[in-house]
Parts: sequence; structure tokens; C-alpha cells
Amino acid sequence: MRRPPFDPEGFNGPLEIPSGVVADMIAHCLRESPRECCGLLGGVPPRVSSFHPLRNAAATAETRYDADPRDLIDAVVDLRRRDAEILAIYHSHPRWEAVPSRTDLEENHYGAVPRIIVSLLNAPPEVRVWRLDRDDYRELPWVAVDEPALHDPPGGE
Repeated sequence: MRRPPFDPEGFNGPLEIPSGVVADMIAHCLRESPRECCGLLGGVPPRVSSFHPLRNAAATAETRYDADPRDLIDAVVDLRRRDAEILAIYHSHPRWEAVPSRTDLEENHYGAVPRIIVSLLNAPPEVRVWRLDRDDYRELPWVAVDEPALHDPPGGE
């Protein structure tokens, strides 16, 4: 029997993220700084099992992100092949707090899918998870788990 699809609106956490995925996500953010970076975390709720860094195709990548369409398609195809779903979308704030910006709210194209913001404003980087809507946001709990991710990221990154 097939499991029901992920309902992000009904998900209140905590999102379980392997500590290695947290480290990989932060490393991606640091590598791309001062540009914002972005990516997907996939799995079966509530456990993240895959990390999918995406290229930022935004013309003004220092202050916004726009996932490269080819990277996004490749990540979604990989998730479907693994019978996994998008559990969170992450991006960095190289010079701002880990709180959704007005742009984050206005350009929310994925509804209630949890958003992870990694702030590089201070050391160590701060990681927070949010549910966004057009005018507001709410923090969701998350926990780092000491289990490895089940899947290697595409491209071996």
C-alpha cells in the first residue's frame, strides 16, 4: 500500500535532520557566500534522508535566490525515483538573521513546505525552520539526529 503524500500544512514538526546533512547544508552556504544559496531536503516525514544543493540562478544572488530550473528538475526526479518527497527548502542569509524576509514571503512559491534559513551573520551559523504564508511566518521545531542520511546527494556534493 502506498503511503499518503506529505501534507506540509498539517506538519508541525519536529523535522528530523541527520547531523551530517546539517553540516553539508551549512558548508554549502559558506561556500557560496556572499551569494545566497539554496537547495532541497528530501525524505519521508518527518525524517530527512537526502540533501540536494541547487545552483542559485538569480541575477542578484547576493540578496535573493532562484533555484536553477535544471537542478530543481533533477532533484525532483531523484526524489520521485526514491519514493521520497520535498520536506524542506533551504537558503542562506549571508548578512541577515535566520528570519524570513519580505522577499521570502512574497516569493513563496511552495506554499506550506517548511523553509530552512541558514544565517551566516554570526559564527557559528544559525539554522531555523519556518512555515511561510504571504503575510506571516511561524517557526517550526527541528532536531539534528545522529543517523546518516540514507541517500547520497546528486553530483556527489
